[in-house]
Amino acid sequence: MTHLPYNILCGDSHDLIKRIPDHSVDFILTDPPYNLAQHSTGNIPLPGRSAMNNNLAPWDLIEFKPEEWIDEFLRILKPTGNLFIFTSYNQIGKWYELLDHKFDATNFMVWHKTNPAPKVFKAGFLNSCELIYTCWNKGHTWNFINQAEMHNFIESSICMKPERLSSPKHPTQKPVAVLKKLITIASNAGDVIFDPFMGVGSTGVAALDLGRKFIGYEVSPEYFTAAEKRIKDTYMQQSLFAEHLIQAETPEMESTLKPIIKWPGGKEKELPHIKRHAPERFENYYEPFVGGGSVYTAFNAKHLFINDKSDELISLYRYISMQDVSFFHWLDNIMSAWQNTLDYVAEHKKLCEWYIQFRRNEIEEVGMKGLLHMFVKTELSSLDALLPADLEWRRDTFVKETDKCLAHKILRMKKIEQERHEMPEQDIFDNIETAFTSALYTYLRALYNNKELCHQQVELATALFVFLRNYAYSGMFRYNDNGEFNVPYGGISYNHKLMHNKIDYYKSSELLAHLAKTTIESLDFLEFFRKHVPTERDFIFLDPPYDTEFSTYAQNEFTRDDQKRLADYLCDECKAKWLMIIKYTPFVYDLYNREGIIIQKFDKKYLVSFMNRNDKDVEHLIITNYKNKFD
Repeated sequence: MTHLPYNILCGDSHDLIKRIPDHSVDFILTDPPYNLAQHSTGNIPLPGRSAMNNNLAPWDLIEFKPEEWIDEFLRILKPTGNLFIFTSYNQIGKWYELLDHKFDATNFMVWHKTNPAPKVFKAGFLNSCELIYTCWNKGHTWNFINQAEMHNFIESSICMKPERLSSPKHPTQKPVAVLKKLITIASNAGDVIFDPFMGVGSTGVAALDLGRKFIGYEVSPEYFTAAEKRIKDTYMQQSLFAEHLIQAETPEMESTLKPIIKWPGGKEKELPHIKRHAPERFENYYEPFVGGGSVYTAFNAKHLFINDKSDELISLYRYISMQDVSFFHWLDNIMSAWQNTLDYVAEHKKLCEWYIQFRRNEIEEVGMKGLLHMFVKTELSSLDALLPADLEWRRDTFVKETDKCLAHKILRMKKIEQERHEMPEQDIFDNIETAFTSALYTYLRALYNNKELCHQQVELATALFVFLRNYAYSGMFRYNDNGEFNVPYGGISYNHKLMHNKIDYYKSSELLAHLAKTTIESLDFLEFFRKHVPTERDFIFLDPPYDTEFSTYAQNEFTRDDQKRLADYLCDECKAKWLMIIKYTPFVYDLYNREGIIIQKFDKKYLVSFMNRNDKDVEHLIITNYKNKFD
């Protein structure tokens, strides 16, 4: 490798691969020719239209022999490395014969394309799947996401514009989001990714975006030129951002990014005190209970390691990092439904007129209920159209909720006016609008609570998780005894709280650059520290679940035994500097009241002073294993 994080060459991979040192590649991810062109029936004539292109590229006509690559793949791959090969039905058996006995484990994945080319003459199945043959040895690098997401199945659309190149047009260009998911699972930040058939460079773009290094070869000068431009552009974007960080007015170890998501107990208000007491310099940053990321996004480091036991939360971090197409598709659908609802209410001001008549007793309560019910029934098709097609699972629930919420809101408005005073017209409209938004919120909450649906559609579940975090009353997240989320809608002030800025932030180059140098885990905190061992040059921030009666964190128990395990690790084993913020209880104080540990407090004004055991006004503690210039 050169000083650049990538090394790409135009030429025959048979020869170029010999330049790569033994056991120097962490992950081989490649998409060699499938040799399907020989089976093509040629262009398909269509009546009254130009023929449909059914030919693959000429290079696919050249016979590809998997056996010619096995020895070199084995030579360059590290013992902890992984080998993933995109392939087709006609070659997967060959790869199996050649590789199964060479590795401890072999498996396969299916990439399902949600929008394959149609069958014009409706004979046979659509070609909607490609296979990925996978190999590894014991002790291989593996970043397990969660049970629901680790099926050997990936679903996405085919590579579409603007990502898909039109010149040169590569017939098998892979979506970067699909490659990112594979790279995230099978490698770590800083690892070397190799693709001997890089085409237009999608694997290289995905690798650099995720903070990996890349080696890529391509025999076609035309494809190589396109790949070189894409990879250089990706590198330059990262370099410009890094330069921006260096020149920023904020201290080198600090960042101006915002939290990822609203989270109970988030430490945004405490950030000035956290930064004030953090080490002035450190190499890597660790956070085992990352939550919404208010502290994680406030610090820069050479590399960052974050962890949380909430599967939904970690899925969100990973989907943003990978720019998962399906996740953003669901977010866009949810926001479309929300905007459709606002637009619909704005066009039906007659509901306000009906209410005023009801307020004047020109319409009786029974008549008002009947009128509203008839309105919903008459508007059934229009209400159906508020939901994008992809959110149609339970339209009847949405309509029923609209009927119920509208009647409830109208009756409650009159009761409030009778007890207090008449509302101005704008308040009447806002309340009626809230009936519709509340119905949509309740419908989306029902989808989130549909465990079977969310198990099948993890990207949808994560998008709904983001939505509910932003629209639930007071940002609360509470579950009933059946494990169902049951917080009601936030109310009028949330009606026009659109998430477009949040979605733009999730796609911003600044946040993606931060995530590119981040390793994301969902482990027990001790497993996290065993897997990624902090050194004396590193810094750990900790905001663990508090020692209170409410000991459930993101539907995961965190007991006093866990508190003790954490304290024992930090005080007895940990070599890094660490800073913890935690609510004061005698139990917590006793855990950390040890030699070399500094305990300070926040008073009610969040001013730091030395801990007095008998101070009854203590609310939170700052605990460190080091002194800084303010101590």
